[in-house]
Amino acid sequence: MAPKYTLTYFNGRGRGEIARLIFAAAGVNYVEKRLEFSEWPAIKQSTPWKSLPILEVDGVVLGQSLALTRFLAREFGLQGKTNVEQALVESAAEASIDLYGDYFPILFENDEKKKTEMTEKYVNQTAPAVLKNLEEFLSSNKNGDGFFVGQSLTWADLSMLYAVDQPVSMKVEMSGFPKIMAHRKRIENLPKIAEYLKKRPNTPF
Repeated sequence: MAPKYTLTYFNGRGRGEIARLIFAAAGVNYVEKRLEFSEWPAIKQSTPWKSLPILEVDGVVLGQSLALTRFLAREFGLQGKTNVEQALVESAAEASIDLYGDYFPILFENDEKKKTEMTEKYVNQTAPAVLKNLEEFLSSNKNGDGFFVGQSLTWADLSMLYAVDQPVSMKVEMSGFPKIMAHRKRIENLPKIAEYLKKRPNTPF
């Protein structure tokens, strides 16, 4: 009997989005619970790490976004085919996470002066530096014309698909990263991913 999966996160993309993309790529059904921020205090103390997302697998509750993302990647064969590939996948995925890890504080900053300063640093320094490294990493595999690692889809590709939304939305100059932008188009046009993106709720983050 197939496991039953329930993913709980806020009503936004955020740190739950890579897990959703993995489910979509694998074609696996799951129960999704999207919480409003006002609902969070009522369940916070019942979660393993007092944070979201959480993933329930046949009654066992997993916390920490990267841990449950890696778990799902292993469940559905998206973690890389060898130990070396898995390490490369994780390094690329974790690098891509810097693109939205530094974006969230800007999104939720209320001080307009500080928000402007943070935005300028992200657009002109942080994002271009991360994107340059990712462009080079991608280009090292089949000249950057396929996947981030190996010859098939991994969660590194899905992580990058989501992560690149942040610099694009912040108007970072992307012309210097043609392999990343072409990769984005390839992955979002995969049939299962395209279907998911078409139906995905439009949320603020």
